Amino acid sequence: MKILKAKKDHLKKQTFQINDLTYIKSSDPLKELLNGEDMNDPIEIIKHTISEQPRMGGAGMPYIEKQYSVYKGSQRIQAALQLGYTHIEGIIIND
Repeated sequence: MKILKAKKDHLKKQTFQINDLTYIKSSDPLKELLNGEDMNDPIEIIKHTISEQPRMGGAGMPYIEKQYSVYKGSQRIQAALQLGYTHIEGIIIND
C-alpha cells in the first residue's frame, strides 16, 4: 500500500483506495505532483448510498455503483496513479 498524503492536516482526513473511487478518468494529471511537489490538500469526496436494487447501465449491462465519488481532485488521482500510488488522502464533504 502506497499512500499519497496531503501536507495540510484536516480533522476528517481519511485514506481511500483509489480503485474504490469514481473520478474523471479523462483528466490530465496534476503536473506539480508529477514534478515532485507535495499534495497540499486532501481530495474532496462525496459519499453515496448504494441502491439495494440492481440497476442497468448502457447496453443493458449491470451498473456497478461505488460508494465514493471525487468532487475535487481527479487530476491529483491521475498523477497519483502515474506515480505508483494505490491510496490517497481525502475528506468526505457531505458527511
